[in-house]
Amino acid sequence: MKILRNQEIEEIAAARLAELERLLGRPLSPPIPIDLIAERVLGLDFLWEPIEELPGEKILGGLIAKKRLVVLNENRKALFREKPGLERSTKGHEMGHWDLFIDKSSLDHPTLFDLEGHGPLVYRSSPAGEVAVIKALYSDPEGRELVREMQARADEPHEARAVNRYAAALSMPADMIRTETMKIDRTRWPDLYRLAKTFGVTISALRVRLEQLGLLYVDEHGMLYESRDAASGQMNLGF
Repeated sequence: MKILRNQEIEEIAAARLAELERLLGRPLSPPIPIDLIAERVLGLDFLWEPIEELPGEKILGGLIAKKRLVVLNENRKALFREKPGLERSTKGHEMGHWDLFIDKSSLDHPTLFDLEGHGPLVYRSSPAGEVAVIKALYSDPEGRELVREMQARADEPHEARAVNRYAAALSMPADMIRTETMKIDRTRWPDLYRLAKTFGVTISALRVRLEQLGLLYVDEHGMLYESRDAASGQMNLGF
């Protein structure tokens, strides 16, 4: 399996953002136009179609590499409406598979999507053809399982971790999110919710991104701190 370090993923995402800025002739601002990156930088198109699900599965989207198509599950439109930002993260996830792992010169290779053992990737069918899709990353309460999974595999260089990092780096560029985070009180949930809305992401995705960048720490009781060190300092003071 191709191994990518977090810094490499951040650099690839930053290069895509810079390329879009050159094409548009202006700097980007939140929310980042994910669709334009897909269409104008990566050469991908989007399609809404029903995707077959097995009992108990929740499929959000997929990638048909040969057709350069990101397919979103039409059967899950209600979920996308319910969780603003989820559609963008799903698109970013599939864009990550394309940008980080697809060998563009070997798209006709018969074993391109031999996904055995590749975490949350599965094959499902849609009217447009076979789709390599991701299962929903959110559970109830919203985002709790996502946060646990991403923290658990933060140092594991596998594809699911890489594409999630890529999606976050596109939607919440490191320098941009740092700048905006410094403008708020990140120890208050209302401020974080407003920041999530500014970037067009879910609160769960924002939390993970801020924790990745060392800008937030949430303890087991849900208390917010500006960093893990800040939390340790408070505990040492007896709070």
